[in-house]
Amino acid sequence: MGAEQLRTAETCRRSRNSPAGTPASRERARLSSAFPSTLLTAADTHQISRSIFLKDMTRLNGQKMDANIVVLGTDNVGKSALIVRFLTRRFIGEYGDIESLYTHNVVVDGREQTLNIWDAPYSQQDLCSESLMCEKRVQWADGFVLVYSICDRASFNTVSRLIQTIKSTKDFLGFEKMPIVIVGNKRDLHHRRAVLSEEGRLLALSADCQFYEVSAAENYHSVLMVFHGLVDRIRESRVSVKKLAGIKGIVKSMSAVFARRRTDSL
Repeated sequence: MGAEQLRTAETCRRSRNSPAGTPASRERARLSSAFPSTLLTAADTHQISRSIFLKDMTRLNGQKMDANIVVLGTDNVGKSALIVRFLTRRFIGEYGDIESLYTHNVVVDGREQTLNIWDAPYSQQDLCSESLMCEKRVQWADGFVLVYSICDRASFNTVSRLIQTIKSTKDFLGFEKMPIVIVGNKRDLHHRRAVLSEEGRLLALSADCQFYEVSAAENYHSVLMVFHGLVDRIRESRVSVKKLAGIKGIVKSMSAVFARRRTDSL
């Protein structure tokens, strides 16, 4: 993806709920200077549409890989905290209703990766496979991180519906695979648990997804595993799609040869 195309002059991440000068607001300013980000508005979303058509041009060249990741979940599940924990190793508990796109370079299994992470606010339209925003996200994304809180049964049910919506949209658009990781957050609040770990594992098994239960507040390494695990799935998906395309090309070539032979024999 052309990450430079998605950057705007505004890189300061602001929140209506955090007054200037608070520790949270100062940390966001530091985060913005360290990790290029874009605050997405209705006027900016056309740039994502442009990037959809550019991302397949270079992502398989050489050892460097770009990956577009969408992080979704209902309010108060900690998805923004999860992203910031991954980017900075730090935990921030205060967030407003902000939609942001981050660019982050990492090394996974000895390979340099550029991750473009879309922190997407939740809306009811996310459950409609026919919505334009849902189609844009699936077109743009190489993988999804779907987050729920283990203390919130409704957020878990929403993740289940999001999986179905993403898969339906993927099939409608004719995509082969869409790697998805399910994350049960707030593991540290086990005394308020409303969703069992086994339920998360069963959902992931039935949907052919990866599953992690983490605490963004307490454990950086488990959060790191979430994103590294998704990167691995994205790489595997691309390899399998490339192999499938190669097989289809061979079959097409052989069919053409046999067709010519039948024509010559007549």
